[in-house]
Amino acid sequence: MVSFFQSCTSTSQKDIDLGPLPGKPEFSVEYVPGDSNKVIITDLSQGNFIRLWNIEGGQPATSTLTSDTIVFSKKGDYNITLYISQSGGNGTAFNSKQVHIANDVTLPCSGTMGLLTGNCGVAEAGAITVGDTYGASNWYKSPANGLVPSQYDDRYCFEFNGLKFDYQNQGFTVNPFIGYVDEAYTPVPGPFFISTGTGPNGEDQIILTKGQFMGTRDSYSELTIVKLTETELVIRTPFADKNGEKVTPGWFEFKYIAE
Repeated sequence: MVSFFQSCTSTSQKDIDLGPLPGKPEFSVEYVPGDSNKVIITDLSQGNFIRLWNIEGGQPATSTLTSDTIVFSKKGDYNITLYISQSGGNGTAFNSKQVHIANDVTLPCSGTMGLLTGNCGVAEAGAITVGDTYGASNWYKSPANGLVPSQYDDRYCFEFNGLKFDYQNQGFTVNPFIGYVDEAYTPVPGPFFISTGTGPNGEDQIILTKGQFMGTRDSYSELTIVKLTETELVIRTPFADKNGEKVTPGWFEFKYIAE
């Protein structure tokens, strides 16, 4: 038997300059005056970085903004971590700080809370508008009787005792990730709280557990209250991916009427 061996010519590649590892980022954490459950986080790093905040126990739980307001509903000590990296850079640097929240959020059963927990909400005909920015409807506006059938029997209930959000879907929910069709889905009730003045224009917000939603599954768990009366609730919320993380651009507006 004759064997043939082919020699291989070695090759080399010029090293790629990935740039320096960014230094440890600096950031500030300041309590909002008059509200011990809210803090403002601000990235003080010098340079053009890709940024990601990870906020333990806070809402929002993550952020990419230079400065953001974070709400903590339960007392305790929580870690806030800022990760930064440069586009085309060499690795990621991070820094963590701990914030102390002295008290649980306490909310009276009056005002916003009283109106919100009075009834279960039902999706209104023509209830959805979608746009690229907050309050815009340039992408979609549902016509009368234009919702998917399962949306008309959905109920969204807010219970004051225990601050529980209960989405009752009667077995089926619209899944936007497979073409906005009905799909068997079992929601899990979870906590909510009211965050006063943290909306884009100073509106109050309803903060749900990450992954919970009102309307469709591609809507975020942070709901800005545009209108709230004894008979109607109007909210706006950013888009979310299938993991419940906020994505941009895109905003929903949903309208609900009380039963």
